[in-house]
Amino acid sequence: MAETIWGEARKRLQDTVSQQHFETWIAPLRAHAWDGKSLTIQAPSAFFRDWVKKHHLHVIASAASAVTGGEVVVQVEVNRALAAPPPGGSGTPPRPRAARRASSAAEVADPRYTFDNFVVGASNEIAFRAARTAVEQPGSRFNPLFLYGGVGLGKTHLLRAVAGCVAAGRGPETVLSISAEDFVNEMIVALRHDHVERFRRRFRRIATLAVDDVQFLAGKVRSQEEFTHTFNALHASGRQIVLASDRPPHELPGIEEALRSRFASGLLADIRSPDPALRRELVRRKSATHGAELPADVIEFLADHWCENVRQLEGALARVDAYATLVERPVTLALVRETLANFVPVRAGGLTIDRIVGEVCLTFKVTRAELMSARRTARLAVPRQVAMYLCRRLTDVPLRTIGSGLGGRDHSTVVHALEVVERKLRADAALRETVAAVEARLSS
Repeated sequence: MAETIWGEARKRLQDTVSQQHFETWIAPLRAHAWDGKSLTIQAPSAFFRDWVKKHHLHVIASAASAVTGGEVVVQVEVNRALAAPPPGGSGTPPRPRAARRASSAAEVADPRYTFDNFVVGASNEIAFRAARTAVEQPGSRFNPLFLYGGVGLGKTHLLRAVAGCVAAGRGPETVLSISAEDFVNEMIVALRHDHVERFRRRFRRIATLAVDDVQFLAGKVRSQEEFTHTFNALHASGRQIVLASDRPPHELPGIEEALRSRFASGLLADIRSPDPALRRELVRRKSATHGAELPADVIEFLADHWCENVRQLEGALARVDAYATLVERPVTLALVRETLANFVPVRAGGLTIDRIVGEVCLTFKVTRAELMSARRTARLAVPRQVAMYLCRRLTDVPLRTIGSGLGGRDHSTVVHALEVVERKLRADAALRETVAAVEARLSS
């Protein structure tokens, strides 16, 4: 039973932590025991155990809880027979996997993320075709290609499909696929060890650069400067650049205008929430990867209620699969409803500016009239900015509409509010808790 729960939890973790962290810290762990409430997993060393407990225990527990449908306590113990020398034997974290040069196409090409297994529909067809073109005609059209959209809609899948296809066809040394977070981390290491020129050569000698989550560069002035130099060098020499973000360039807070203009200089391809036909096909494809052929009524139910994005669907399928295995029952509509009864699917389309503003006003004890007013006192500025932040985070409403709905403010005011709130959330634990509580109530 422990192996079943851990296997499903691992599938969820592959989508919630970076590939580098998963391969370094999650993949080596092994399931050991399950007592109905507590899952015990094993690590290859005391250092490894301590690092996992400090940095990854909460996401592991969350994934295990999602699989079983109840709160799971995760214990980590040492089993030296598992393994290999601890990463970073000096007690420092290892260099991320992405920081090392790939030695084979297999290290870049991930079989989970290919063009063939990407489910195409009206909401993502332009992005899909553009990504294929970036491989077939690198540097000549759609350069840069900037993919953007919400969580779990397929940006990372297409980004990795580009990298994998280039690696398989032209060799792994011709492509570099990395997250913006790892770009920043590598740059910091290079600066500390006076290896900046080596860092620059590594990024500028490849033919295709694929960077995920470029919004992570927000507020990091030195990293943006270095990224701009890299971008310019590659673009000027006709190398292909593919970028992915949760929002379009003009809505990225904390990014210098010069870099935003470079992001927007090629093709912007948005990926929207799947339409009904695509949701049904996603359910069929994803359930097949779990080895299940679902009845038609189950497919319809999951497509209608649990397929706002791929991650939401995979989470639901993992719970259903694990529960059906635990109770030894076939997957029927009744079992699916029973399994998912305690979970509420979050559908961003159900939220409006009006509802978000109402919840913010209740939380911060201000009136709607005050929030809409021109007054800029701290008592009103913070909830007003939080309302703008939550409207951008929880809906697909354009920034101009958000500003209009909050007292007729313009686009630049909303962008400024996003920057302020994101900066405050990093530093203010009390505000983080308050915003999280508001978001939880809005999502319930």
